[in-house]
Parts: sequence; C-alpha cells; structure tokens
Amino acid sequence: MAHQVKSYIMIIGVGILLAACSNGQDSRHLRYQQNASAGYQGGNYTYNSAAPYKPHQGQSFSQPYHMQPGLAYNVDGHNGQMRQSYYPQQRGYGQRQGQPFPHLRGPYKGSKMSYENLNAFEAPVATEIAGVTFELRGRLDSVTDYSFDQDRNADHRLVGTHRLTAEKQLPNRLTIGAAFTGRHEDIGNSNADYKGRIRGYVGGSWGTVLGGNVQDIVYEDTRRLRGAGALVGRGPREENLWGDGALGRLNDWGGGYQGRFGPTTVSAIVDEDTNYDVGIKFQRPIGNKDYRLTARHNSGTYLAADGLTEIDTKAVTGVGEYVYGSTRYDISGGYEQLDTGATNADRWFTSAGVTTKLGLWNFTAEGHYGQIEGQDEVSAFAGVKYDIARGLSATAAVDYQDRQINVGGVDLVNEKDTRALMGLSYGF
Repeated sequence: MAHQVKSYIMIIGVGILLAACSNGQDSRHLRYQQNASAGYQGGNYTYNSAAPYKPHQGQSFSQPYHMQPGLAYNVDGHNGQMRQSYYPQQRGYGQRQGQPFPHLRGPYKGSKMSYENLNAFEAPVATEIAGVTFELRGRLDSVTDYSFDQDRNADHRLVGTHRLTAEKQLPNRLTIGAAFTGRHEDIGNSNADYKGRIRGYVGGSWGTVLGGNVQDIVYEDTRRLRGAGALVGRGPREENLWGDGALGRLNDWGGGYQGRFGPTTVSAIVDEDTNYDVGIKFQRPIGNKDYRLTARHNSGTYLAADGLTEIDTKAVTGVGEYVYGSTRYDISGGYEQLDTGATNADRWFTSAGVTTKLGLWNFTAEGHYGQIEGQDEVSAFAGVKYDIARGLSATAAVDYQDRQINVGGVDLVNEKDTRALMGLSYGF
C-alpha cells in the first residue's frame, strides 16, 4: 500500500513539473512577442536640433518607452525626438542573439526584405580621439512644394543638415564641449545659402553655461513640439505652423545658462544687443500619461514684410501638453508688443494641435489664430508621415496661411498662400 501511495505521489509530481515547464515556455514566447513588437514600433528617427543638453537632448522626464512606443520620438523637445539612448540595443527585428523567433513569419524571419537591412547606421557616427568624443548626426531632405495661389511650377530642393559635436569630461567631473551645425538650403544650387552655427558649453551638476550661437535654446525648450510632416525650408525654426509663437527673436551671438532641477528645467539667454529670453519647463509622467507645461518671456527683433523695417518686440507665451498612449494634444497662447519706432501694436495669438501614431503612420493636424490691432492672422497645417525604415521616412502635407497685416503704413506681415508639400527624408 505504501509503495502504491509513493507511486501516485511521483506521478502527480511529474505532471505538475510538466505543466510548469509548459507555462514557462508560453511566458517566454509572449515576452519575445512583446519585445519584437516594441522594437519594431520604436524605429522612428529624425534629426535633432543642435543643443548641448545633458544627460540627453530633449525633454526631461519623458514618457517611458513601454508606455508610448508610437510617439516616443515625438514627445521630445527637439525636432520631436527622444534620444536613442532611451532604447534598448536592437539586434534586429524579430531576432534574439542572431536567431529568428520561431513564431514570426514573412519578412521579419531573417528575410532579405527585413527593414533592419535598410538601416545604413545603427547609431550616430561617433569616435574617440585623445579622450574627446566626436559625434556626427545628419539629415538629408528631398522636398517638393507647390503653391495653389501663385502661378509657378513646383519647387524642388535637396536640403542637407549636419551637426558635429566634440565633448570631454574633465577629472573634476565638469563636461566641456562644442557643437557645430551647418545647413545647405539647396544642394547643387550655387546661389543657395549655407548657414553654419557654433556654440561651446561647460556643464556640471549645477547646470550648463553656454555661449555662441545659442539664440534658439529657450525657444526650442518651451515651444509647441513639431509633429508629423515637418519639412525643412522655413528658416532656422522650421515650424509646421506659420506664425506659431512670438515673432521676435534674439540675434545670432549670445550666452546663457540652462539647469535641470527635478522635473523642472530653467534656461536664460542674453544676446549681443542685450535682448533676453528666459523660460521654464515642467514635465513628468503621472501614471500612463505625460504632462508638460512651459512658460517663456523674451525680448527680440523682427524684420517686417517690407524687408527694411526692424521691429522691437516683447512677448509672453505658454504651452500646455498632454500625452496619452500614442497621441499628443497641445495648446499654446501668448501676447506680444510690437514697436516699429513710429507705431506700437499689440498682438495676441493662440494655437493648438494633435499628433498621433498608428503603426508606421504619423498624423498631425494643427491651427493658429491671432490678431494684431484687430487684424486677423490665420494658419493651418495637416501632415502625414510614413516610416519606411529607421531614419528614412516619406511625408506629405498641406498648409494654409492668411496673414496680411498693415499697421501705421508698415506691412508687418504680408502672406497668403496654400501649399502642398511632399518629401523624402533620411537622418542618422
């Protein structure tokens, strides 16, 4: 009898062990599926604006990777991107240690059509020389636009942008570095401009002091983020939406400070003409949502539509942003004083937009409305982007603006146009 009881106990134990092994295999299978899916959706790379932010270039307290794989790069503060360091090293879609997952089929199972095989660069081009780390990033845009309001042929340009940074950490834990950004407005056209910018910085646990061409530091940190369909060709700011934010800007050369304190980042810049730009940003995730609030106050200059009249400006702006899943909603508003020397004018403005990602597709819709001395300014934008491979995307967009404002005999703004844009972009 005792021998039979022992046999029954052994049989029951073997059954429990087999069930446990079977459940373990199912759990690993599920984890592999989740990891492969997350890696596939995270491949949305675009060019970052040159700015020496630490420890990463972009928003502090950005949404965790697993919460919003679709908008991960759009939630950042620079060209809508999060730093690559947020993502785990990817060995290839649907692969683990060089071996394809058995449950995957089609192009992701070691096929030559794998998207991973189209990636020219797995990471930014970087090297170390004499203890100094050099990193190169770049972007190439082939852009075609057509105006429905102007009687002309479609305009096509090939625009190249690059950024080279050099950085070194000293024995006292201070980090020193420099960044050089260049952009050619139309490669192959000898009459097109090449614009270069350079800045240097010294940073530590107390923040970063920087100087040079730093006029966009506060603006980039506090603005409404760029959405899908962003294409080059609108000057150094490259906004999607015409007239978004304050018109006045700092001059090229200046210096300032930027520091991060918990979820809050503060920044301040003063240019060569003693114009200033100060801003504060608060961002943090709460649960499965992400919130971002910014405020900015700046003085600057703005060149009127006649190309001759320089206008002094002072403005206050604010932005509110809410991210849930793969969708971002944002709204901004502000007030600006314009001084032409002979005439003063008041401008108020507001804009709002939504950006979402569905698989490989990115969609953005946004609008702007404002008034200058009772005269309306209106603009709108809608764009869609398709992620072909890491760093490679195709874009189609349409924008509209009606901003024809004259104050005291001066055309402050004189633009009315509806355009269609198409482009192919590659960045690393």
